[in-house]
Amino acid sequence: MNKKIKGATPNTYKGINFKSLLETRMYKALLDIGITPEYEKHTYTLSPVKKATVPFYNRTKKRGFHRIKGSISAITYTPDFEFDYNGYRIILEAKGKENDTFPLKRNLFRKVLEGWTTPCIYLEVRSKKELYEALEAIKNEKFKRH
Repeated sequence: MNKKIKGATPNTYKGINFKSLLETRMYKALLDIGITPEYEKHTYTLSPVKKATVPFYNRTKKRGFHRIKGSISAITYTPDFEFDYNGYRIILEAKGKENDTFPLKRNLFRKVLEGWTTPCIYLEVRSKKELYEALEAIKNEKFKRH
């Protein structure tokens, strides 16, 4: 079982290790309409590593209060699929059951996208039906530039 994605079944297709069956179905459907997407190719930094200057303590039963040492970790996000289509950068996210961190990462990633000069479209797909609706909308250019 994929511990990062609740209820997901990891599998391999064409030598690519997908984290869920929905991701595999999305990949196959994109290939069927002539699009070869990049799978988890780009990782975006949503919040960079930062040197800690404020003393930070955590409490555990075994150790009591103890100081957390080291830098503050970066927050990153890796979309499932990306490809260029009709002048847009398309970003597709296969969304099964959301974990508790995803809404925060989605919001931070939206801020990253607002800084892009390349027109882009971000889509979250939760089912096979939504996938085909999204692909149809992309094929028919139903999205308007802002």
